[in-house]
Amino acid sequence: MTLPVLYVEGLTQRALRGREHLNVYKLGLIEAILKDSLHAGSGEEAVRSAVETALEVARWEMRPPSGRGT
Repeated sequence: MTLPVLYVEGLTQRALRGREHLNVYKLGLIEAILKDSLHAGSGEEAVRSAVETALEVARWEMRPPSGRGT
């Protein structure tokens, strides 16, 4: 599963501000993903998918820029 582009953009921007900003953003995003799924009265599969997305957000780490090594 890959995260939506909007999530990755937000995570990247917060990561540039430091670990604390990134962690606060991750927690907020995880909360929103799970609440949205539960409040929508989604079925079990939708909730399971939301949990997987939340876990992927929690595990997300900024990758170093790709390019040629020195």
